[in-house]
Amino acid sequence: MKRVVITGVGMHSPMGSDPGEVFDAILRGEHGIRRMPEWSEIDELKTCVGAVIPDFSARHIPRKTRRTMGRVALLAVSAAERAAQGAGLDEELLRSQRTAVIVGSTAGSASAERDFWEQVLKKTRRGIRSTLFFQGMAHTCATNVALHLGVVGEVFATNSACSSANQAIGLAADRIRMGRADVVLAGGAEEVHVSAPIIFDALGAATRTVDPDHTPRLFQADRDGIVVGEGAGIVVLESLEHAKARGANILGEILGFGTACDAMHMARAAPQGMVTAIQRCLEDAGVSADEVDHINAHATGTQGGDAAESEALHTVFGDRPSVVSLKGHLGHTLGACGALELILSLESMRRGVVPSTRGLVEPGPSIAPIRLLTEPREERVQRVLKSNFAF
Repeated sequence: MKRVVITGVGMHSPMGSDPGEVFDAILRGEHGIRRMPEWSEIDELKTCVGAVIPDFSARHIPRKTRRTMGRVALLAVSAAERAAQGAGLDEELLRSQRTAVIVGSTAGSASAERDFWEQVLKKTRRGIRSTLFFQGMAHTCATNVALHLGVVGEVFATNSACSSANQAIGLAADRIRMGRADVVLAGGAEEVHVSAPIIFDALGAATRTVDPDHTPRLFQADRDGIVVGEGAGIVVLESLEHAKARGANILGEILGFGTACDAMHMARAAPQGMVTAIQRCLEDAGVSADEVDHINAHATGTQGGDAAESEALHTVFGDRPSVVSLKGHLGHTLGACGALELILSLESMRRGVVPSTRGLVEPGPSIAPIRLLTEPREERVQRVLKSNFAF
């Protein structure tokens, strides 16, 4: 099958939109977690911190085009623009039947959904614009990226919550390897809306720590849950031969992809399902566990999730590769996290530096003995496993 390479990246995150600058800030121990005082107005909601993008603007996108985009699609489209520009994709290539889009999110724009239902509950059609549907539909990111960039090839949406971006990138690699596309823009996006922390709080999975400097506490014994964030990450994937033929700059290679369902519980993490996904990825890549240098983990700061993931990683890799989670810096960006964390993993590979997990002092007793870093360190990183897991 064809080899698949990465030739462009685009991102928006609570810590910025330039991968190099964000990575520098992560190495300095900075973060994008903030107090969300407006959430305190929600009765019985016990979480009040989030990771939002403070200065995002999409005014460069024509108003006529923006009408079908809620915030989540605007983030995705803007990140896709950056990725396409970085990869040097011209209009002719974007409009080729051999160029595709696969972009996911947890759902459409929650703000658009709110506006729609506010009017419906008033028992009136007045104020319900047709564009609210396009903003709120589940595949709004994929379709708006395709429409804005003029992509007429295959378009898919991977709406699988926290694994949306990872699945988009894996499926995009498969399309190229199978010869169904030459170029795919793939990734995910998410917008912060109070509905997300309400859901996680109802599940007992949202942090109740009020100080942004002390949450989330990934892998720590006293970790108390997720900090919800927003962002978008898009990567341009190409077949190696196609990238070489047009003289593209190659940033990395996708060696393999694996996914699985443990079919045990809707929300409770199960290590065996994680192990199966990881083993399928290694088998697909033709890589042994001993050949993986670094793992960028999903780890969100929940008691059950972090413990289950550490057990799965230890089962497959033991304590050899370094392990880090970036959600202490970025928050849990849900549908965007796989792509954002992949883009920053490319920085680790390029620089030979592995960041630490923010705030980690000593892993809790339920955490399996994997090699978690409490300080950044220089490492020669050639093969990275990027894991993400979802309900």
